[in-house]
Amino acid sequence: MTCRLLAAAAIACCATAAADAALAEQASNRSPLDKVQVTATRFGEQVQEVPLSMTVVTGEDIRARGARDLRSALALVGGIQVAQGGDAGPSGAVPGLLGMREVDDFLLLIDGIPAGGAFLPQFEAVNLNNVERIEILRGMAPVYFGTTAFAGTVNVVHYPAGKAASAMTLTYGSFGAAGVEGSTVLSTGELKQSISGALESQPDSNPRSGFKRAEATYRMAMPLAGGVVRVDLSALALRQKPGSPSPVDNAGRLGAGLPVDFNQNPADARLNTERYQLVLGYNRRLAIGDWGTTVSLTHSTVNSTRGFLVDRFLDAAGDNAAGAVQHRQLADVFIDSHITARPVPWLMVTYGFNELYGRASQQSTAFTYAVPLGAGMAPASSAGTPTDAESLADRRNFFGVYGQTRILASDRLSILAGLRWNHTDERRVGQDADGSLAQAQTNNRWSGSIGAQLKVWRDASGDFDDVMVHANLGRTFQPTQVDFGPDAARSPILQPETQRSFQAGIKADGLDGRFDLDLSAFAVNFDNQAVTAQEDGQPVLRNGGRQRVTGWELEGTYRLQPGLNAVAHVSHSKARYVDFNTLQDGVVTQLAGNALPLSARVLAGAGLMFAPMRGWQASLVASYTGRRFLDMGNAVEVPGYTTIDASLGYVFEGGVKVSMTGTNLSNRRDAVLASEIGEGQLYRRPARRWTVGLTVPLH
Repeated sequence: MTCRLLAAAAIACCATAAADAALAEQASNRSPLDKVQVTATRFGEQVQEVPLSMTVVTGEDIRARGARDLRSALALVGGIQVAQGGDAGPSGAVPGLLGMREVDDFLLLIDGIPAGGAFLPQFEAVNLNNVERIEILRGMAPVYFGTTAFAGTVNVVHYPAGKAASAMTLTYGSFGAAGVEGSTVLSTGELKQSISGALESQPDSNPRSGFKRAEATYRMAMPLAGGVVRVDLSALALRQKPGSPSPVDNAGRLGAGLPVDFNQNPADARLNTERYQLVLGYNRRLAIGDWGTTVSLTHSTVNSTRGFLVDRFLDAAGDNAAGAVQHRQLADVFIDSHITARPVPWLMVTYGFNELYGRASQQSTAFTYAVPLGAGMAPASSAGTPTDAESLADRRNFFGVYGQTRILASDRLSILAGLRWNHTDERRVGQDADGSLAQAQTNNRWSGSIGAQLKVWRDASGDFDDVMVHANLGRTFQPTQVDFGPDAARSPILQPETQRSFQAGIKADGLDGRFDLDLSAFAVNFDNQAVTAQEDGQPVLRNGGRQRVTGWELEGTYRLQPGLNAVAHVSHSKARYVDFNTLQDGVVTQLAGNALPLSARVLAGAGLMFAPMRGWQASLVASYTGRRFLDMGNAVEVPGYTTIDASLGYVFEGGVKVSMTGTNLSNRRDAVLASEIGEGQLYRRPARRWTVGLTVPLH
């Protein structure tokens, strides 16, 4: 009832706003395409000037909608679907872009620095406290980040030193969730300082699942030797109780008759992370251009105990699940140094190098145990049957020299071209009961892209202010990702996967910034992907798979009046296997022509957002996911569904805000993400939530 009232109140508030402009802020002639980005280029250009498909979501929009996770924050971005949770735990998130749904296909940047380094992106480390904006780049980013940016890039940008959202927020919500977060400026002037921090407890609808998070960040910047030096310090402690994916049985039933929140983990399950980061930066203007250098040092420790049901668990006698106790340490070093210059009026150029070094070690003890399929809890891991112990040590080094140019061929035509030389090197040693296995691989390859943009219409006084068409070609590659599962010791280093892509589209805005649209079409080929073959009767990974994704995306915004925006998006894509001869149920099967699992052909969404500086604020967002298959063989197809999020708040004089937010008000529990550890098991969408909040400005 509470959630229905919240949705109704949000609708009423947005409708009232259309007739009452007195509470709204002053009009602006800037559209979303005018927002400045730093992910695709280092030229500080507006989104409309980049011949790629990308979107920028501002921190103001995120806070106005009461979004507290990455899925909610990006709910109105065309062509993207974020799945909460997954193998990384309840605080994790996996974006879907270009039909791809595997976390290692995406690059996560936090303030321009790869989070997760040379290994898996750490989406579980993302918190939206003190966020200035989020930049989403669809497709590869082969110039600046090379091999780590394969199917898409998400850059979460926080306020720099000396700036902050300057507020403290207290929250309470469903299942006893509670939290406090805040940020403030400590000093301005020559010495700029700011801090931010958060404490959060977020139980799930399953009482044995959820997470607690504590984090803090300090930022400083000051003049030094004719430039500016920056220092950022951050720490994260994350304590998670992992949830469970739902199995798909031989009859194609999701959950196989088990409760929606069935938890197959042992009684002492955990997934705990500690992460510490030091970032040093220096920027200075030289005679040859603007020089910037960044050095990041990150150390993470992960301790986990968890398990998954084994294949055909319903027919298993005795132990029907397999688990592992693991201890993992990760160390990452990221160095980037580049110069951005404009040597002549018609040419902008950025050139430099970066180094991404990662070192990982893991100790793992595997066991089997019995999960009661009716009532009752699984025993602790210590009561299981030990099966194997192994260790893994991996060192990865990604180095690249890059250059990117913007050529202003005329006042209407511009060309953006970039090239990168990549050197990748990996050394891996695994140890298990069968002995030691040492592997190594080195690659030296080029990656790059070229694109052009043409302004076909410019009329500041007309209905359409600007209309631009663009096209882009790109090519890159991606080394094999490290498998940190229970059997990682003998996971092979395969040859890199490769990608070729083409994008083309139209960007337009008009009515003095009140209206904008971004239409793009794409065709992407993924080659040399991993498939499962048979060797001496045993499954082994090999290269050779090919996939292709084609489609189009459309998103647009219309400012009905100052403070009241309508946003909509729709996308249609076909993500297909082209040549994928892989092991299925013990038989090598060709999947050519099949759709990728959980890749919906149609994604759509629409929202109303009313966010004046004072008075009532409200938002209503509906997201639709179309029909899709749950399995690689396309034997199990499920219908589409719609989720609804809403928020309602009031901002008093002085900036104090009270709010209420509801997510997944339709309480859909559909499958959204496949587990990469539990075979044939899928994570469901989290249950409906509501959150009340009190925000107090810190000025």
